[in-house]
Amino acid sequence: MPVFLLTAAVCLGVLFFSAFIPRDAIAPRMLSSARFLCEDELFGEAAEGIRSSRIDRYADSILLGIAWQFDREKPLRSVLEDSYYHLPWQNENENLLDAVERDLPANQQYLRYWHGSAAIVRMLMCALSLPQIYLWHGVLLGLLFSGLLIRLFHKRSMAAAAGLLAGAIGCACWFVPLSLEYTWVFLLLLLQLHIILSGHFPGNWEMRAPFFLVSGMITCYLDFLTCETLTLTVPVLVLLWKDREAGENLPAWKSLLGSAFYWLAGYAGMFLLKWLLAALVMGENVLPYVAGHIEERTVGSVGIGFLRELIGAPLRNVMNLFPMGWGAVGTVAGIVLAIAAVYAGYVYRKPGFSPGMIARLAAVGAVPYARYLVLANHSMLR
Repeated sequence: MPVFLLTAAVCLGVLFFSAFIPRDAIAPRMLSSARFLCEDELFGEAAEGIRSSRIDRYADSILLGIAWQFDREKPLRSVLEDSYYHLPWQNENENLLDAVERDLPANQQYLRYWHGSAAIVRMLMCALSLPQIYLWHGVLLGLLFSGLLIRLFHKRSMAAAAGLLAGAIGCACWFVPLSLEYTWVFLLLLLQLHIILSGHFPGNWEMRAPFFLVSGMITCYLDFLTCETLTLTVPVLVLLWKDREAGENLPAWKSLLGSAFYWLAGYAGMFLLKWLLAALVMGENVLPYVAGHIEERTVGSVGIGFLRELIGAPLRNVMNLFPMGWGAVGTVAGIVLAIAAVYAGYVYRKPGFSPGMIARLAAVGAVPYARYLVLANHSMLR
């Protein structure tokens, strides 16, 4: 509990103090960023005809709109209410441009998320425009990932390095810096992996439990319900590998389930805390609003029928993996590569091959697909 409360206090403090940044300090770069977002489609492709290059400027427009509306006159309320200017008949990039150009007040709240990244954006906007933030995110992601590979090569952990590299290529990581919606979780993930590789997490949970608790909390704080499972699954896979390499006595299933429990506790706990704080500060019951959106994301429809949505959510996400997202040829190549990987892994397995370990890896790998099914409505859109 002390770890949870301290982390939550720091997260809320960052939002609170970001509201005191004068609007004049960010106005020029916010204006140029709004104009930049209006130059392209809300859901355009960075590479024409490549499904996996689809960039979400809709969410970025809302995020900038929220950051713009933080108010130093009512800092706590503004960072918990997370309001922005919205007209339903306009695109969100146009709404953002109108709000900045004409200094229009917020009229639409978005309190169900923390929007912690809005605080970071507001700080960065003191010196950088949105395209420059994209550029620096790309540089930072590249440096962090290169550093991971160097550390693994130095340890002669070639299999782990190959796995991370394959995962990065599979999710077409080169498109990640082109949208703020994607970037935060990838940055957090790479920092997690550097922490894991910097020291050993003992089997008594003295470090592992708070690590996953805080990871879940910060994921909730930064993410826009986009790729949140990354900060659970990839660190768990790396820790399973490290435990096996070090001959760790901690039971592997306990490690897996315990990590998931603490991550979920932090993730869900932060959501509940946000709703509670918003209700207290705003003096109103926010649960009907929150419950309505939870129902929309879990049992709502995007207008294609329940069964098609249930099948389409995981399939659509799989088809965006590299090289599957590169047309018919890419799809065939992806299927061939998957079959070849399974075949090679089984036929050329080492003497220490463990069916139990395969089962645990499969369980971790199933997490994002469970997410696609539970949040099929949202997974069709993100």
